[in-house]
Amino acid sequence: MKDQDLYLSVIKFPAFVSISLLIISAVFLIILFNVFAQPLLANWVRILFIILLAILIFVVLGWMITLFSTHTRLKPKWLQKLSKWMLFNIYYPLAKGLAHITFSSKKNLIESFLYFNNEIVLTDQKDIRNTNILVLLPHCLQKEDCTIRITNDIIKCEECGGCDIAKIKKLITEHNVDAAVATGGFLEHKMIEEKKPEVIVAIATAKELVNSLRDNWNYPVYAVLNEQSTTSNEKNPVNISFIAFAIKQFK
Repeated sequence: MKDQDLYLSVIKFPAFVSISLLIISAVFLIILFNVFAQPLLANWVRILFIILLAILIFVVLGWMITLFSTHTRLKPKWLQKLSKWMLFNIYYPLAKGLAHITFSSKKNLIESFLYFNNEIVLTDQKDIRNTNILVLLPHCLQKEDCTIRITNDIIKCEECGGCDIAKIKKLITEHNVDAAVATGGFLEHKMIEEKKPEVIVAIATAKELVNSLRDNWNYPVYAVLNEQSTTSNEKNPVNISFIAFAIKQFK
């Protein structure tokens, strides 16, 4: 990816959220001025619009705090949790809505969202050394005809070299971290609740990563994109160096 394309990919999500909030704010203020210009305005209408204005201000301030969190750690835990919840449940849907209206590439927006999330996680974990790191792997990394089914224990891999699981096994052994294969949303969530990791490094396709991030929003999840190959001789490749980089950021 060229530097310019990478830059555009990184800024697309925050730009779309900011533009969405500007449009919503402008439209709301125009409506607000027109409504309050009415000579006989019912009190319940006045109260309703004041409440809506307060909500809009809250959402805009929340977005400013979320942008701030990509560069500086939010120390109050409640503010950190609130910011992450709003990121996944308010700002991401806003950006998706604008992308849909403008016929923008959904894939590029999702990748930008993942970059943005990773910046928050790296900022939040800066100078923190974690001992309980969980690497979540997609089941598609293991070759289909393998007789050893790996779920909670990747160490069972016999390292035949038929897929990338052996390389990842060596990596997690070197760094002394846990790894598990996510075979579904419910099992993944159950696995995380049992292990209660300090940081999660998740490897999956873009769509799966977004779902995992939203399901586990109260955990710091660093996303490693695993693009499935279209060639028959290189199915489901994974960038081992990206996983190694992610682990080193939190150890």
